[in-house]
Amino acid sequence: MLNGILAIIFGLVALLFPGITIIGLAVYFAITILIGGLSLIVSIIQRKDSPSKWYYSLLEGVIGILIAILILARPESAAAFFVAIMGLWALFVGLVFLFTYFKKGLPEFVSAFHLVAGILSVIIGFLIILNPFESTRVIIVLIGIYAIAYGTFSLVNTSKI
Repeated sequence: MLNGILAIIFGLVALLFPGITIIGLAVYFAITILIGGLSLIVSIIQRKDSPSKWYYSLLEGVIGILIAILILARPESAAAFFVAIMGLWALFVGLVFLFTYFKKGLPEFVSAFHLVAGILSVIIGFLIILNPFESTRVIIVLIGIYAIAYGTFSLVNTSKI
C-alpha cells in the first residue's frame, strides 16, 4: 500500500514540477555513479597487492567520478543528452520497422504494425532530437502519468487482498 502511495506522490511531483524532477533524477543518477566510482577506488586500495588488472578498475572508478561531477555541474544538460540518445534510438528503431515493412512475406497485420510503429518512432525520434530540453519535460510528464496509474492500480489491488 505504501508503494502505491509513494508512486502517486512521485507522479504528482513529476506532473506539477517536471523541471525539478528532471534535475532530481539527474542528481540521483550522478550520486549513484559517484558512489560506484569511489567504491571501486576504495576496493582497489584495499586489495592493491592483488595480481589482478587493478588499473582497469581504477580507470573505471575515475571515469565514473568525472562523469558524476559533470552531471552534478549541469544536471539539466545531462538529462537532455540522455534524452537525445533516446531520440536517436527511437529513430533507429523506427527505421528498422520501416525496413522490415518493405520486406515481402510478412503477415498483413504484422506488416501494418511495422508501418505504423516505424512512422511513429521516426517522428518521435526526430522531435526528441530537434528539442531534447523540452522532450525531457514531456518524458517526465509521461513518467508522472504512469506513476499515478501504477500507484492507483497498486492501491486498488492492495485493498482487495
